[in-house]
Amino acid sequence: MDPLFNGLNETQRKAVKTTEGPVMAIAGAGSGKTSVLTRRIAHIILHLGVPKNNILAITFTNKAADEMKMRIAGLLSTSTRGMWISTFHAMCSRILRDHIDRLGYSRNFLIIDDDDVKQMIKIVMKALDIDVKTIPPARVKPHLLAMKSDPSRVENYEEPLKSHLKRIFPEYQRRLKANNLVDFEDLLILTIRLLEREPAVREHYQRQFEYILVDEFQDTNDPQYRLIRLLSDEKENVFIVGDEDQSIYAFRGANIENIKKFQKDYRDVKTILLEQNYRSTNTILKAANQIIRANKDRIEKNLFSTRGEGEKIHFFKGFSHRDEAEYVAETVKRLQRQGVAYDDMAVLYRANNTSRTFEEVFMQRRLPYKVIGSLSFFQRKEIKDIVAYLRLIVNPDDDYSFLRVVNVPKRGIGAKTVEKLAAHAEKNHTSLHGAIKDTDLSLSKNAKKKLMKFRRLVNDFQKRLETTDFNVFLDELVKESGYLAHLENDDMGEVRHENILELKSMIKETEARHEVSDKETLLTYVLEDIALKSQETEEVEADSVSLMTIHAAKGLEFSVVFLVGAEQGLFPLFRSLDDPKELEEERRLMYVAVTRAKDRLYITNAKQRQWYGETLMNHDSVFLRAIDPELLKLEGLNREQAENEARYTMDYNRSRKMRAKRQSVNYGKRDNDLRQGDKVIHKTFGEGLVVSVAAEQCVVAFAKEHGLKTLMKNHPSITKKKGESHE
Repeated sequence: MDPLFNGLNETQRKAVKTTEGPVMAIAGAGSGKTSVLTRRIAHIILHLGVPKNNILAITFTNKAADEMKMRIAGLLSTSTRGMWISTFHAMCSRILRDHIDRLGYSRNFLIIDDDDVKQMIKIVMKALDIDVKTIPPARVKPHLLAMKSDPSRVENYEEPLKSHLKRIFPEYQRRLKANNLVDFEDLLILTIRLLEREPAVREHYQRQFEYILVDEFQDTNDPQYRLIRLLSDEKENVFIVGDEDQSIYAFRGANIENIKKFQKDYRDVKTILLEQNYRSTNTILKAANQIIRANKDRIEKNLFSTRGEGEKIHFFKGFSHRDEAEYVAETVKRLQRQGVAYDDMAVLYRANNTSRTFEEVFMQRRLPYKVIGSLSFFQRKEIKDIVAYLRLIVNPDDDYSFLRVVNVPKRGIGAKTVEKLAAHAEKNHTSLHGAIKDTDLSLSKNAKKKLMKFRRLVNDFQKRLETTDFNVFLDELVKESGYLAHLENDDMGEVRHENILELKSMIKETEARHEVSDKETLLTYVLEDIALKSQETEEVEADSVSLMTIHAAKGLEFSVVFLVGAEQGLFPLFRSLDDPKELEEERRLMYVAVTRAKDRLYITNAKQRQWYGETLMNHDSVFLRAIDPELLKLEGLNREQAENEARYTMDYNRSRKMRAKRQSVNYGKRDNDLRQGDKVIHKTFGEGLVVSVAAEQCVVAFAKEHGLKTLMKNHPSITKKKGESHE
């Protein structure tokens, strides 16, 4: 057998060798899809004789793209330089870099990230005299970006948001183009516009990309799907790898229907199921299969493993959320003594605020841990400041970068001075940098002097760019801009300076990847890389337990996984109980969480917990009902259920008698018969959802202004809505 196919199972080999026409590989969790993708590419190059730059491979993260390149380089025993293996955004950036001038932009455009977008929106809102406190830029941002693909959707919004968006959107777009800037949404939308409007460009790339491969297809949004349609020619040699059971990014715009759309839009689609899992034991996979089976209208598959049955799934219930965290900490400690590394264990939760108790207990027990999801290198203030300086040097007319650093570090250029400068620039249709030299600029002599000094700094470094070594260039910029002295007065100054110096490594790496002669073009590539990577977080620490949301765990695997807070209301979330689609997405999240575990899976919850200041007594997560009890090893209150129930019954009867003595209001024989999930109407608080019921009391979630309320469940002010139950 050809060594290229060594180690592949029968269906994997089929997926690698079926190269012609549209192919859909439904890849279950841990089924070796990266091996399939990389070997398929190597097969097309080595055995079909297709040039390596005639293949387009798209994935969703720079990390995944880098791993694909590394594996392919090993399979081909040659460099992957020049190959189109990247994220959607990086691919679009590469296409636009050659053709964006056809859309009225300059080819040396710069990319702004999400944080930059918020700042730009804030600037626009202030210019339009729209109060940023009444409608925060963060609230405007998602609607504004959504309008890029469909401006007419603004009509669906309510006032005053609709009117504000109608004013903000065109001005935001105008300022982006005027400064030769594009945001991440533009990368997709402008590329689609280019391919639709320019047949010659579209046909060029259709001829070039003889074979197209798309990873994580279930996470594609509508513009991304449209791009693939535009780039694929009549041969339709498109290979998609996806798993609708792992589609968990609807909140980011991912459209799970794209897998079904692919089957309709492409002719004679071949479907291959990759069901053999190389990660987990069969016990874990059986539970995952049972959980996801409840979702409707999905492509049926059944994950299996050759790793054996493995341990039963541990299902622990504590009396309180503190008990739950103590159990996890104690188990981590025991497993570490048995030889399991801390960094091969993870605590997964549905919502970020669940982590607090676990962090406290881990700190008290001196267990090393890291919370995944903190600021990435590229989001740190010092990096964004220096990047703004570099962007301004490449493009002095970039008003956004100008505003970020004109007084960073402080150089006595106040807000009033900047406002007057901006008004002058707007009136004379020039950039802020360009307006400084105007003789009719109405500013004090001192203010003009400070602005001119800043302008000379930018111009001077523009001149030095081509003649100075990049390492020296960066050192001089940090020093002469005053930023180094600024860091000396910062408690974190040394660390921040080290972060800035790390940019040197990135510049060198970029220089090695791109064969360009002039420094300005190279710096443009560096800034592009930073913008593309600023969306992702990568924290590598010493041996420590990972604490993270299930969303953050997608694509990762651990020997031991603790899935905590498995209760109705926490997981699945309360808001999903009313919406079948949301509940299915929650179930997919559960499936993803379970399949992160290789050897041991612990599912935990608590009989009662504090939640926003209220004591809740939640039922077990509905998802747990799908798991065969034979797969579970019950622990904690679950294991001692019989004797505990007797004790709880006795405590309950005693407390009921005490409450009856204290109770001053006689509600007669009234019984609302409330249960968790019931909808009620309260005379004062309005409509609500019953979160939990304990004895004569209930906790009800009302509208935001009222929040959670603990009430007597049979009080005359409460009426149960007829026919409304979510038990």
